[in-house]
Amino acid sequence: MTTFDESGHDFELRALEVAGAIHDPHGLQGAIMHKGRERDGVFITEESVHAYEFTIEPKKAKAQKDAEKLRELLTDLGRKPENSYKSLTGWFVTRDEPTAEQRSAVVEESRKGNVAIHAISVSTLQRRLCDSEGYLRCRDDAPFGSISYSRPTKKVDVKVPVFFSGRDSGQLATTELSKMLIDGYRALVIGEFGVGKSHALRELYYELRKLHFKKKKLTPFPVHINLRDCAGLKTPAEILRRHSEEIGFGSDRSLISAWRSGACILLLDGFDEIVPTRWLGSAADLKEVRRAALAPVRRLVEETPSDTGIVACGRSHYFSSHSEMAESLGFESPENLVSIQDFTEGQVEEYLASAGVSWKVPEWLPARPLLIGYLVAMQAFSEVNTDTETTQATAWRRFFDAICEREARMFSAVRPEVIKAIVSRVATLARSQGDETGPVGMDLMRTAFININNRQPDEEGLQLLLRLPGLAISTAGDEESRIFIDRNLADTAYGEDLASYITAPYDEHPLSGVASWVATAGDLGIEAAASALQEQGATARAALAVASRRQNQGQYDSVLADMLRVVSTLGPPEDGNRNTFIVEGVIFDALTLSNYDALAGRINYQDCVIQTLDISMTEEGQPFPYFQRCLIGFLDGASKIPTWLEGNFIDCDIERFSQQSQTTAGIMQLSLDPHTKVALTILKKIYSQRGSGRKENALSRGLDQASRNLVASVLASLVSDGWVYRNTSGKTTLYLPVKGRRPAALRALEKPGEFYLKSR
Repeated sequence: MTTFDESGHDFELRALEVAGAIHDPHGLQGAIMHKGRERDGVFITEESVHAYEFTIEPKKAKAQKDAEKLRELLTDLGRKPENSYKSLTGWFVTRDEPTAEQRSAVVEESRKGNVAIHAISVSTLQRRLCDSEGYLRCRDDAPFGSISYSRPTKKVDVKVPVFFSGRDSGQLATTELSKMLIDGYRALVIGEFGVGKSHALRELYYELRKLHFKKKKLTPFPVHINLRDCAGLKTPAEILRRHSEEIGFGSDRSLISAWRSGACILLLDGFDEIVPTRWLGSAADLKEVRRAALAPVRRLVEETPSDTGIVACGRSHYFSSHSEMAESLGFESPENLVSIQDFTEGQVEEYLASAGVSWKVPEWLPARPLLIGYLVAMQAFSEVNTDTETTQATAWRRFFDAICEREARMFSAVRPEVIKAIVSRVATLARSQGDETGPVGMDLMRTAFININNRQPDEEGLQLLLRLPGLAISTAGDEESRIFIDRNLADTAYGEDLASYITAPYDEHPLSGVASWVATAGDLGIEAAASALQEQGATARAALAVASRRQNQGQYDSVLADMLRVVSTLGPPEDGNRNTFIVEGVIFDALTLSNYDALAGRINYQDCVIQTLDISMTEEGQPFPYFQRCLIGFLDGASKIPTWLEGNFIDCDIERFSQQSQTTAGIMQLSLDPHTKVALTILKKIYSQRGSGRKENALSRGLDQASRNLVASVLASLVSDGWVYRNTSGKTTLYLPVKGRRPAALRALEKPGEFYLKSR
């Protein structure tokens, strides 16, 4: 039921909550019986007496009857000695504006009893609680989200409809989710960096704001809070006070009252921005650290009236599971999980057409609103390599080179490789701020300039720092803070700086010390580093020697973890180095293990947090790392710890395993023809985890010999049908996912009986 068609009783309860929030925040008073008749609400304080009657009827007779009840009640209460010096006020409250006849009837009864009685609508009553119009005016003028572009750009005012993907409800438009929120729906909205979460919440805000005024303020008004402004606060009241201060709304107490009465819908943006990304202690302690950091947000959600809508939005990757995320935020369960995805192909086409751009997004470039918007605003399409026969790492490195070369043309004395080195160093320093994308202040950017050039930036150098390519202005820090426009670009730039450290591991490099951050690089950053090292002629043996030096210095940190993954990517080091390695207290978004990694068996991961550990391409008898006291969110590739690996997992907490039907072994047991089963195992390995592709020999892992003999022909069919594409541009042939086919591939794995190969 919505407030558009609520019954008289429901309206009475809603209006009584507002009146109670004004006069009796503790909720001790309300309806009473007087002379055998119920009175909708009476609130007596030390200074005043307020009596209420509520109705949805527009008739004059109803107003006359209720005003008479108010006059009689106030007269009787005024005769009591304890009320003799208190002001007496009656309120006749209607859902819509009172009619002229109703107002006249109320005025007449007021004169008869010589007592103040007012006829008002519930929206007027709500304004006494909180001036929603004044709040919304202040909120409209304050920032939503955290990013703008770092230098003057062509004005591009393009809007693409926002859609939310529910677990069970399918695709939801902004209008649909808004109506659900008015009905008291509570949603956990998640999405990756750059998909437009803040934009989506702003569109929700505007839709709820429009409905609030369209329905004459009968619906709750939206309160949109940037949670990054609330780090370190302790209580819900402190959050609302800080929010009021940030947007310039002077009536913070009234906003708190409106929240407690259920008169507003909470839109909480950026819960991940107040979760600490480093901690002291074991992996088991991290859950409690995260829970403690979100305590004020959890209280805000839990103390909100149960029938009031709430949206909490952020990235879920800081949590081990959706269940932990829901519990930490005060939601009863993760059932109301809603996600925001990258642009669909149709949305990209609509966006580019609206911006007057004729261009096709290449396979390797994620269709994220922030990144596409950056390219449109900067008119940087010529810098994007559209060659499909390239790896993701190669494409991103070429794009990085191109935007640096483009920027160098603006400065007579700055070479593109210097700009690239500065941006790469900024990417490394950004990690020390808690997030690989930033924000990074001018002090750190100046430090990056000095590191690369061995001198202070002059006037031209300062101009360069203010317009470094690939970065945008962030309102999360000071006025000159910057943030990377895409996580992939930040990962690529860090990979370049990691490669520079491996080739010259001197003390002056910021990576030479113990890392102050705990999150490892993504697969793209590792592959970018390996690609850069290969270009320079560096070998896996040389990289392993630098990793051994770090190990010997007792630096068991995220940088060591990244270096070991780079060594594995470069190939097995052909030397007598048999050092073992410890990686301690590090967070992995994803860690993929495979048989051809000879280094794996020499690594011991201790007290680490691994969101997804993929063992689907490992086989018994091959090298495998040890995991001690690790927190693993999802073990992909097995429905339980395989018997042959039981001794490799020591005191570990694994929250989820693959369903048996989703493992390679489970798929091969399905009642399908052999070609289809092999095709499904290949799709699982290529699509189930986001990455840059799989080597051909990895796609045979877990299959018996007869099934392995089918892999080559099945791969040819999958390429022909457009499920995967074959990349031969590097030293090793890779099979990569095709843009736009991921949802269909995951559906095929969920419903394998409906999948078939056309070209067989």
